Amino acid sequence: MKDEYLLLGYITDAFSLDGTLKVLSKTDFADIRYQEGKEVYLYNARNNQRNCFIVKGYRSNGQFDFVKLEGINTKEDALAYKGYEIHALKDYQHMDKDTYYFSDLVGCEVLDDKGTVLGKVSLVEEFPAQLTLRVKRGKDQPDFLVPFVKAFIKNVDINKKQIIINVIGGLL
Repeated sequence: MKDEYLLLGYITDAFSLDGTLKVLSKTDFADIRYQEGKEVYLYNARNNQRNCFIVKGYRSNGQFDFVKLEGINTKEDALAYKGYEIHALKDYQHMDKDTYYFSDLVGCEVLDDKGTVLGKVSLVEEFPAQLTLRVKRGKDQPDFLVPFVKAFIKNVDINKKQIIINVIGGLL
Protein backbone atom coordinates (compact mmCIF):
# COMPACT_ATOMS: atom_id res chain seq x y z
CA MET A 1 0.00 0.00 0.00
CA LYS A 2 1.29 3.45 -0.90
CA ASP A 3 2.02 5.77 2.02
CA GLU A 4 -0.59 8.48 2.50
CA TYR A 5 0.11 11.71 4.33
CA LEU A 6 -1.89 14.21 6.37
CA LEU A 7 -1.25 17.94 6.23
CA LEU A 8 -0.39 19.26 9.70
CA GLY A 9 0.47 22.81 8.70
CA TYR A 10 2.58 25.27 6.72
CA ILE A 11 5.98 26.51 7.87
CA THR A 12 5.73 30.29 7.89
CA ASP A 13 8.98 31.31 9.59
CA ALA A 14 11.67 30.50 12.11
CA PHE A 15 10.55 31.18 15.65
CA SER A 16 13.80 31.31 17.57
CA LEU A 17 17.55 31.09 17.27
CA ASP A 18 17.50 27.36 18.11
CA GLY A 19 15.73 26.43 14.84
CA THR A 20 12.18 26.11 16.15
CA LEU A 21 9.69 26.28 13.27
CA LYS A 22 6.66 28.56 13.30
CA VAL A 23 3.83 26.56 11.72
CA LEU A 24 0.38 27.76 10.62
CA SER A 25 -1.62 24.89 12.07
CA LYS A 26 -4.03 22.82 9.93
CA THR A 27 -4.55 19.94 12.36
CA ASP A 28 -6.98 19.52 15.23
CA PHE A 29 -4.62 17.07 16.92
CA ALA A 30 -1.32 18.95 17.11
CA ASP A 31 -0.55 17.72 20.64
CA ILE A 32 -0.76 14.12 19.37
CA ARG A 33 1.00 14.69 16.04
CA TYR A 34 3.93 16.57 17.58
CA GLN A 35 4.64 14.27 20.52
CA GLU A 36 8.35 14.01 21.24
CA GLY A 37 9.93 11.17 19.28
CA LYS A 38 7.28 11.05 16.55
CA GLU A 39 8.19 11.29 12.88
CA VAL A 40 6.98 14.17 10.72
CA TYR A 41 7.80 14.96 7.12
CA LEU A 42 8.78 18.33 5.68
CA TYR A 43 7.38 18.50 2.16
CA ASN A 44 8.52 20.82 -0.61
CA ALA A 45 5.65 21.06 -3.12
CA ARG A 46 7.90 22.75 -5.70
CA ASN A 47 10.07 19.67 -6.22
CA ASN A 48 7.82 17.03 -4.61
CA GLN A 49 10.48 16.08 -2.04
CA ARG A 50 9.72 14.92 1.47
CA ASN A 51 12.26 14.62 4.31
CA CYS A 52 11.69 12.80 7.60
CA PHE A 53 12.46 14.45 10.95
CA ILE A 54 11.95 13.48 14.60
CA VAL A 55 10.01 15.82 16.89
CA LYS A 56 12.02 17.15 19.85
CA GLY A 57 9.49 19.64 21.22
CA TYR A 58 6.18 21.40 20.63
CA ARG A 59 4.00 24.19 21.98
CA SER A 60 1.09 26.19 20.59
CA ASN A 61 -0.55 29.58 20.90
CA GLY A 62 -3.75 28.74 19.04
CA GLN A 63 -3.30 29.53 15.37
CA PHE A 64 0.41 28.72 15.31
CA ASP A 65 2.37 25.66 16.40
CA PHE A 66 6.02 25.98 17.40
CA VAL A 67 7.81 22.76 16.51
CA LYS A 68 11.41 21.81 17.30
CA LEU A 69 12.84 19.03 15.11
CA GLU A 70 16.07 17.06 15.39
CA GLY A 71 18.68 18.33 12.94
CA ILE A 72 17.25 21.84 12.60
CA ASN A 73 19.40 23.71 15.10
CA THR A 74 19.69 27.33 13.94
CA LYS A 75 17.43 30.07 12.72
CA GLU A 76 19.08 29.73 9.29
CA ASP A 77 18.33 25.98 9.22
CA ALA A 78 14.68 26.72 10.00
CA LEU A 79 14.41 29.49 7.39
CA ALA A 80 15.55 27.01 4.72
CA TYR A 81 12.20 25.24 5.24
CA LYS A 82 10.01 28.36 5.07
CA GLY A 83 7.10 27.62 2.70
CA TYR A 84 7.28 23.85 3.23
CA GLU A 85 4.37 21.79 4.51
CA ILE A 86 4.57 19.51 7.54
CA HIS A 87 2.99 16.09 7.01
CA ALA A 88 2.43 12.96 9.09
CA LEU A 89 1.67 9.47 7.88
CA LYS A 90 -1.98 8.48 8.05
CA ASP A 91 -2.41 6.01 10.88
CA TYR A 92 -5.64 4.02 10.92
CA GLN A 93 -4.83 1.62 13.76
CA HIS A 94 -5.77 4.06 16.54
CA MET A 95 -8.92 5.38 14.89
CA ASP A 96 -12.31 4.55 16.32
CA LYS A 97 -14.92 2.80 14.22
CA ASP A 98 -16.96 5.29 12.14
CA THR A 99 -14.24 7.96 12.22
CA TYR A 100 -12.57 9.08 9.02
CA TYR A 101 -9.91 11.39 7.69
CA PHE A 102 -11.44 14.26 5.73
CA SER A 103 -9.24 13.37 2.77
CA ASP A 104 -10.76 9.86 2.71
CA LEU A 105 -14.27 11.29 2.38
CA VAL A 106 -13.41 13.69 -0.45
CA GLY A 107 -14.05 11.97 -3.78
CA CYS A 108 -16.59 9.49 -2.40
CA GLU A 109 -19.76 9.00 -4.44
CA VAL A 110 -22.90 9.98 -2.56
CA LEU A 111 -25.89 7.71 -3.15
CA ASP A 112 -29.45 7.63 -1.87
CA ASP A 113 -30.77 4.45 -0.23
CA LYS A 114 -32.04 3.21 -3.64
CA GLY A 115 -28.51 3.32 -5.08
CA THR A 116 -28.97 6.46 -7.22
CA VAL A 117 -25.73 8.44 -7.50
CA LEU A 118 -26.38 12.01 -6.34
CA GLY A 119 -22.85 13.39 -6.73
CA LYS A 120 -19.35 13.30 -5.21
CA VAL A 121 -17.98 14.80 -2.02
CA SER A 122 -15.87 17.78 -3.04
CA LEU A 123 -15.13 19.17 0.43
CA VAL A 124 -15.62 18.48 4.13
CA GLU A 125 -16.59 21.71 5.86
CA GLU A 126 -16.46 22.38 9.59
CA PHE A 127 -19.40 24.35 10.89
CA PRO A 128 -20.04 25.06 14.59
CA ALA A 129 -22.86 22.54 14.80
CA GLN A 130 -21.26 19.65 12.89
CA LEU A 131 -19.11 18.55 9.98
CA THR A 132 -20.83 18.89 6.63
CA LEU A 133 -20.15 17.26 3.27
CA ARG A 134 -20.28 19.50 0.20
CA VAL A 135 -21.55 17.33 -2.65
CA LYS A 136 -20.89 18.33 -6.23
CA ARG A 137 -23.58 17.27 -8.68
CA GLY A 138 -23.57 17.14 -12.46
CA LYS A 139 -23.37 20.11 -14.82
CA ASP A 140 -25.73 23.01 -14.22
CA GLN A 141 -26.81 21.66 -10.82
CA PRO A 142 -25.87 23.41 -7.61
CA ASP A 143 -23.86 21.68 -4.89
CA PHE A 144 -25.77 20.48 -1.86
CA LEU A 145 -24.72 20.07 1.76
CA VAL A 146 -25.18 16.98 3.91
CA PRO A 147 -24.61 17.20 7.67
CA PHE A 148 -22.23 14.42 8.67
CA VAL A 149 -24.49 13.04 11.42
CA LYS A 150 -26.27 9.71 11.83
CA ALA A 151 -29.66 11.18 10.85
CA PHE A 152 -28.31 11.75 7.32
CA ILE A 153 -25.41 9.32 6.93
CA LYS A 154 -26.59 5.71 6.62
CA ASN A 155 -23.32 4.06 5.58
CA VAL A 156 -19.76 5.02 4.72
CA ASP A 157 -17.60 2.58 2.77
CA ILE A 158 -14.15 4.12 2.32
CA ASN A 159 -12.89 1.08 0.38
CA LYS A 160 -15.66 1.44 -2.22
CA LYS A 161 -15.49 5.27 -1.97
CA GLN A 162 -19.27 5.40 -1.36
CA ILE A 163 -21.49 7.17 1.14
CA ILE A 164 -25.18 6.28 1.37
CA ILE A 165 -27.34 9.07 2.74
CA ASN A 166 -30.89 9.48 3.97
CA VAL A 167 -32.51 12.03 1.66
CA ILE A 168 -35.13 14.17 3.38
CA GLY A 169 -37.33 16.84 1.85
CA GLY A 170 -35.43 20.02 1.02
CA LEU A 171 -31.97 18.42 1.15
CA LEU A 172 -31.50 18.42 -2.61
